[in-house]
Amino acid sequence: MATIDIWIQLENHPWDVCPNWPVDRSEAEGAMPVGSLKQVFMRSPVSGKSRLAAVRRPMAKDALLLRRYTAEWKAPDDRKVNPWDLNEIDPTDTGTMGTIPGAIIECNVGDTLQIHFRNLDTRTKNIPAPWERAGSGELLPAAARAHSLHAHGLTFPSKYDGAYPLSPPDPEQLITTQERNQWIAIGVTGRYKQGDRVPAGGTFTYTWEARGPASAGVWSYHDHSICDMENVGLGAIGMIVVHNPADKENEVQITTDRLPGGSWVASPLDDVWVPAEAIKIGLLQSQLASLVYPSESARRSAKTRARRDKKGPAADHIIRLGEFDIELDKNYKFWNSIRVPVYRKPPDQALFLLLFHEIPGVGACINGRKYLGNAPTLVAGPKTRMRFGILGMGEMFHTFHIHGHRWVITGPSGKTPSTIEQSAQIEAASQFQDTTLLGPGSSFAFTIEEGKGLMRPDPPLGEWHMHCHVPMHMMEGMIGSLLVINGGEAATPLPVGQGCPLRVAEPAPPYKSDLKTWRIRITPTSFDPGELEIEQGDFVEWINTDPEGVHSVRAKNGDFESNPLDPGKIWGWIFYKAGTYDYNCKFHKHEWWYDRGGYNLTPYIRVKPKSGGGGSSPAPPPPTTTTTHDVAITSTGFSPSSITIKAGDTVRWTNQDTTTHDAMADDHTSWGSPNLPPGKVWSQVFGQSGTFGYHCHIHPEMTGTIQVNS
Repeated sequence: MATIDIWIQLENHPWDVCPNWPVDRSEAEGAMPVGSLKQVFMRSPVSGKSRLAAVRRPMAKDALLLRRYTAEWKAPDDRKVNPWDLNEIDPTDTGTMGTIPGAIIECNVGDTLQIHFRNLDTRTKNIPAPWERAGSGELLPAAARAHSLHAHGLTFPSKYDGAYPLSPPDPEQLITTQERNQWIAIGVTGRYKQGDRVPAGGTFTYTWEARGPASAGVWSYHDHSICDMENVGLGAIGMIVVHNPADKENEVQITTDRLPGGSWVASPLDDVWVPAEAIKIGLLQSQLASLVYPSESARRSAKTRARRDKKGPAADHIIRLGEFDIELDKNYKFWNSIRVPVYRKPPDQALFLLLFHEIPGVGACINGRKYLGNAPTLVAGPKTRMRFGILGMGEMFHTFHIHGHRWVITGPSGKTPSTIEQSAQIEAASQFQDTTLLGPGSSFAFTIEEGKGLMRPDPPLGEWHMHCHVPMHMMEGMIGSLLVINGGEAATPLPVGQGCPLRVAEPAPPYKSDLKTWRIRITPTSFDPGELEIEQGDFVEWINTDPEGVHSVRAKNGDFESNPLDPGKIWGWIFYKAGTYDYNCKFHKHEWWYDRGGYNLTPYIRVKPKSGGGGSSPAPPPPTTTTTHDVAITSTGFSPSSITIKAGDTVRWTNQDTTTHDAMADDHTSWGSPNLPPGKVWSQVFGQSGTFGYHCHIHPEMTGTIQVNS
């Protein structure tokens, strides 16, 4: 029974959900729009280290990261969430400056945890874009930057619950003079600190106990303060692992020799410098231009690894040539050696922790990442005991599924409460599973031992999908993999697939003066309007205004059905027959609420005979003569960025850049183009007067304005 002190600091930093390339190994190019590299400013507040980092798909806001520190918050002590994750990048000051989920807390049954928490949230109101320098400008309100820590699965009094606004003051923690003004700014005017609202610049110590075997398992801890929902979505969540050493069948012990290279931050890959002695290979003089651009991993390995002749490769003689790092001789004419990345030998025991969650504006993620090749690829051996801890958080329900593997959720034994609480969790509490339901805030743990029993493939070698089995979540990028290897294999690129060929919805028929047109907006949860009354011969078009989800339109009686509609896509249908048409999305169940009757209905369209009337006002037909205004999309923005047109005129955007862009209304709902690859054109008619701001949703720094006069 030990008392363990852990020092955690909340910090805000930019976060890239797609740091690796290709973005999506499932579909090569990926479903998430990812533009050219952007620059973000990274600064570690305690060490003072700062730099500009390149990102491909940054979050719209700074992430909130719970970082591990040494005692008294003297220096960052970052560790990877999963050291054997092939895709998790450096979490230290030279990398992401923290992880999602945050610092992993580990202890044994019977231990007491003292969590020393410091809040260093420095978010400001006016960060114009996530890749621009932060830290200057007016800070967010003090209440918006207050945070706390709330633990699941452990034992503590209410003063350590961290749940706003219910946790009472802690009479053992006086507010110091240095912190007094910060606590007053969030409404704590007494003498004592309150663990449910720690202000920016403030500190609080939580004491949590793992009392007995009932605490064994994997649990969450997360922000539960004033703006907890937003904060957790931005990453203010971590995982607690309580081990039970008495559980000899399921537990793992992660010692230094079971880490890649004996380090919490090293890669599952190692370098071998192979001498080029069998044949004398020269190079072109033009290839010397890349002499100053070796990979960082090549520089590091050059200092630590030895060639066969016991002499390490000279770092200043390394060039990057295609996919290879090459060491040249002293005259820069011939190859001395070539760097070959290989897989390290996997451990006999491994702990794998996975957070299934959603990030605002980004969608479904695993450990803050999206898509195969960015989300975790966990490396194990053919005889590795793998202890999985799975946690769900957010608005959605998920499932956890690994191809080729099965498991049993274990639980306690005994008949009385006291016996149950004190028993190791070794009794089967479920049938064999390869898919387990995961709800918000829930967690579970299980163990698979490769090489034993029937709950794994035979042989287990190979790469196996590991994902949420909800089709839309999987398509959104909630997918990783389990890679089972022997160790020592060359780390060549892993398989890359291709996407299903696009099925393009039929274009809407051209407007006619006698054709009434009606528009229905598809949102993430509804069709708007949910009920519509029209006449025979009228035309209805649906536009998908959900910025993230794919939807469709399908009649209950089978009369009409659209193809899948990506965000911004439009599909239409002319109703020639009178009647009532119930319809819905084949991917989601949309309903609308009828207030007077107090019940919910599925969407429908009532078509009246031609002689009938009524219904809401149809979209007005365009004027007989209109003008088309051209806007070019370039690498520097929209050109011109501001135009003035007349009601009924058309604006036509042409992507003249070498990367994909779009044009999206600032309200994200009224109109918006699909993704426009280089050379693509898209048009929008503006029928109402007013001022309309818009931007590129992929590159939010690109903005424009359209002034429509009547």
